[in-house]
Amino acid sequence: MKEFGNTYKLREPLMVCISAQRMPYARGNTLLHRQEPLLILGDEHSRMRRQLNSAFSPQSIKDVSHVLFDLAHRLAENFDNNIGLEAESAIFDISPLLHSFAVDAISMTMFAHNLSAGKEDIPGILHNIMNGPNVDSIAARCIGIFIGMFPQLLALPNPMKSWADKLRTELGKIANKVWDEGCSDAGMDAKIMQALSMFTTIHRKEASLSYSLVERDDSNGEAVSRDEAVAQLISILFAGSETVANVLGELLYELARQPAIQDKLRQELLDFQSKYGRSPNYEDLTKSTSNTLPYLDAVTRETMRCKATLMDIARCALEDDVIPLSTPLANTNITQIKVKAGTNISIPIRDGVNVDPEIWGPDADVFRPERWFEDGGLPDSVKAVRALGNIMSFGDGPRICLGRTFAYAEFKIVAATLIPKFVLATEGSKIDFYHLGGNTVKPKVRGREAEGIQLPLCIRRF
Repeated sequence: MKEFGNTYKLREPLMVCISAQRMPYARGNTLLHRQEPLLILGDEHSRMRRQLNSAFSPQSIKDVSHVLFDLAHRLAENFDNNIGLEAESAIFDISPLLHSFAVDAISMTMFAHNLSAGKEDIPGILHNIMNGPNVDSIAARCIGIFIGMFPQLLALPNPMKSWADKLRTELGKIANKVWDEGCSDAGMDAKIMQALSMFTTIHRKEASLSYSLVERDDSNGEAVSRDEAVAQLISILFAGSETVANVLGELLYELARQPAIQDKLRQELLDFQSKYGRSPNYEDLTKSTSNTLPYLDAVTRETMRCKATLMDIARCALEDDVIPLSTPLANTNITQIKVKAGTNISIPIRDGVNVDPEIWGPDADVFRPERWFEDGGLPDSVKAVRALGNIMSFGDGPRICLGRTFAYAEFKIVAATLIPKFVLATEGSKIDFYHLGGNTVKPKVRGREAEGIQLPLCIRRF
């Protein structure tokens, strides 16, 4: 970027563009998802988005927030168990615990199934697909480039395709079970199933909700097939589990690296408990009009900004167009660029828009929550990023992340549960966050990369 500027062409027909302007273009891929709202185009995309909107509405998330709180407390219990009864602290890898939390949060609220406790090996399949090969070799990189040039090769028999087929099969069994038998577990919900108009509430008994299938079309009078339901489950499971687990890991690692920020956040949460005689509830954590936990809100915003789990957002021009640029092309006065139909456009997020010094100032790459509330903390240039919250971590426009409100709720609930109970510290290893498999970054210990994904921290009871 320093050499070529914010917009440059890599290889026909691929362009990299860092711009605060919106880019409502589309991108497709069908290896894992035969028919899902993140990838399909046009009217079909709009229809699927409408079907799923209610599953991720603020009211729906509030309805299932008790599940998220229960899982957060279970996560704290797992931390306790790893420390043991006779010790005050221990060093252990927190990444599998965070991944289990994220997978269960999606499965137990969206399709009424506890994947971690089930007989299926879905968490293992997800791990294989999302993490890819552990070895970062020249051969692996060359293969990746070759597949990028000829994506049709992914249709040939390969381990990734086998894992994807197995995932579809296993999730299909779960969907059929919930479809046929409904849901009667008070500790779970099936928001996606309800959103797809599969279920109706037939009775309410005390705290228990039961759902049964009714043959009903969606709001447009179009039938919802089981295959489509499975595609939706796969889409949401991928989008919702991997990203949340990774961003929570980066938060806890950053707090371990910066004890002053950790202490300030803990004190705010303890002060809240002292003042109100209870821990924060869902409304305390999520109401935009509430100013009871301003530092938690600032930590959340800063984590989503400079620890974005997505490396980039890819779009494809469906027709010839002209893109306005917020900054001119390098060494020119050109402020717009013509693109042809079929041009792939990569918008860097983690190392691009979210940490661009021209937007965020000279300390753009510094994790500093205070910027969100101190006078002059945010330059006027931040207003040019017209995405939600002035950050591009969840995308923007008609393809903005459906689960952003759900992700924010998970993030704050876990932070508010763990930080008052535990003190986090690094254990001496240097952690690097790599782009491995999929489009997210994951932690590895420097010098021990061959051991795979891990995030060891020293955890002490407070």
